[in-house]
Amino acid sequence: MGRTMKILSIITIMALLLGGRAAIPVAAAPEVTVSIDAPAQATPGSGFTANVNISQVTNFDACNYDVSFNASVLRLDNVTSGLIGSTTIPVDVYNQISSGTYRIVQNVSGMAGVSGSGYLAVLHFHVIGSAGTSSTISLANGVVSDNAAREIKPTWRGNSVKITAVTHQETAPPPVEDLTPQESTPQAVIKSVPEETTPPQVNNPPPEVSAPDKAAPSPVKPINWPVLWGVMGGVFIIGVIVLMQAIRRTYY
Repeated sequence: MGRTMKILSIITIMALLLGGRAAIPVAAAPEVTVSIDAPAQATPGSGFTANVNISQVTNFDACNYDVSFNASVLRLDNVTSGLIGSTTIPVDVYNQISSGTYRIVQNVSGMAGVSGSGYLAVLHFHVIGSAGTSSTISLANGVVSDNAAREIKPTWRGNSVKITAVTHQETAPPPVEDLTPQESTPQAVIKSVPEETTPPQVNNPPPEVSAPDKAAPSPVKPINWPVLWGVMGGVFIIGVIVLMQAIRRTYY
């Protein structure tokens, strides 16, 4: 009986492993994203580039998509190859299908497929709009496939560019005006040099009258004899009194 139960438990485990695939967790594939990476601002008449980025793609082989923008603000001059890892993603065709909309077709040579993150293409724009205008750069009608001709469904994200004018404060050169007084200051320094090297102040040892003051001793005051005799007389009287007191004590 115990052997039969052991065999049944083994069969149950095998059935769960083979038939119950839903119980085995499968790691979700990373989300693939295709997005426009463009600067937030540009100045009138300038040129800039925007990358068509792609992230976390596996076995990429081919794609096509539409790029749209405001044709009165931006002009697309060129579309060049992208790069995923160390593999170049060539641009086979890019054509204007309407005003401000271009279709781009790309295909990687060979059947190996490319995995990783990078950018599909580089869009070269020129600003033809005036300051204060703006344009979104959006992606649409995109199709991405791997090397087995299976469709990869990414998330498509656009971007926007605001056209700003260069302010007058950036072009004004106020520091040039401040240099003029600084350049004239050395003239005042040159004029003051002769005043410091004037010989009358250097060759002036005679005013050194301090020598006689150092050599001349202070005058000796005459001895005040009356005061001296008074002091000596007082001392003598005090001595006599002390002597008499001593004699009296010896007798008594």
